[in-house]
Amino acid sequence: MDKPDRRVRRTRESLHKALISLALEKHYDSITVQEVLDRADVGRSTFYTHFQSMDELLISGTQELRRTLHAALENHRKSAKRHESVIAFSPAMFDHAYGYRNVYFALLNTGAWPIVRQQLQDVLEELIRRECKAEIAKLKTANSDVPVDLFVHYLTSAFFAVLIWWMDRRSRLTPSQIDEVFRSLVLPTVHAVLG
Repeated sequence: MDKPDRRVRRTRESLHKALISLALEKHYDSITVQEVLDRADVGRSTFYTHFQSMDELLISGTQELRRTLHAALENHRKSAKRHESVIAFSPAMFDHAYGYRNVYFALLNTGAWPIVRQQLQDVLEELIRRECKAEIAKLKTANSDVPVDLFVHYLTSAFFAVLIWWMDRRSRLTPSQIDEVFRSLVLPTVHAVLG
């Protein structure tokens, strides 16, 4: 049972790596399925067994990111200061973004960017909501008029505002430095809302 799962995972990874390597070489919107198949050395029927479209293939890479951010939350939860677990994902996300900045620049002005951005926002909202249940539960009982959904949306939007500013300007700030900037911007609100 494990062998087919590993084979499926390898095939999916091979297709994803092929697409990313092509996106670094040429405009994403001009990449064809056949080019991905040729690069990955995979047949067309195999591609469509796993993915319905190129965009679905592209966003399949967020599954690994989801696991990385989940692990980061688990590691930081124990050492996080009061209420800070709701943004414990941020160092790992900035590190990830920095490591994949060439892919970001390759996708930025293509039809893929809105899809990728929405997928990333969904991952972060899910993590904030699911992995930080205790802090979110405190929000419901805190002396705050801020709805939980608005709080989650605010944190996600604030993170993306900082991330995009950092990437678009090709800032020389390191991932840890931009994370400190992000924290300085949102932690006062986090403490005010949850405190």
